[in-house]
Amino acid sequence: MSLHPYIKQEVLKNLQTYEGRVKHLYLDSVGKVTVGVGHLVSAKPAMAVLPMYKLGAHGENVAASTHEKQSEYENMARQLVGYSASWYKKHARLFMKDSDIDIDRLLDEHLERFYLDLCNIYKKSKGYPNDFDHMSHSVQMALFDLIFNLGARGLINKFPLLNASIRAGEWRRAAQQSYRPQLSVARNQYVMQLFLSAAREKALQ
Repeated sequence: MSLHPYIKQEVLKNLQTYEGRVKHLYLDSVGKVTVGVGHLVSAKPAMAVLPMYKLGAHGENVAASTHEKQSEYENMARQLVGYSASWYKKHARLFMKDSDIDIDRLLDEHLERFYLDLCNIYKKSKGYPNDFDHMSHSVQMALFDLIFNLGARGLINKFPLLNASIRAGEWRRAAQQSYRPQLSVARNQYVMQLFLSAAREKALQ
């Protein structure tokens, strides 16, 4: 199976709405170094493969060295936590290109990896109502938002009541259990409404 094009389109659109599209490093809501559309930079060595640039003497884009990128990581990791992504721009010296091609590539890689994770977690053989690909579109989109924010381990280990609700097909209860206190009201409401939409679909069956 492959990710449904409509779901991919909606997930991409809403992730960029709630995560933003940031060309410089910043700290997320829990203090993790991040760039692009919520791309977590797991550790300083991971900076080596990120295509980042600095301004040259004549305003041109110059590829940053591995040392410069890792220094950028160290500098950003020392900043205060709890500000918007734009606040961290004043502490940034490096950036991704304006074309955003590399940001799109990182996002596509995330989606593909998380899609495989979701297919592995949510299986009928593991007690869920359906395999992930056969769940309603609204549930698939809600789970994408959750795993993008929490990671596969966080989704499994930190939200046992949510997963119990999904196993039972109790979508209204799943909506209640999907709340993430570190995120905005709007983003929590977005995911809650997706689960409530699944509840309405079930009621009409």
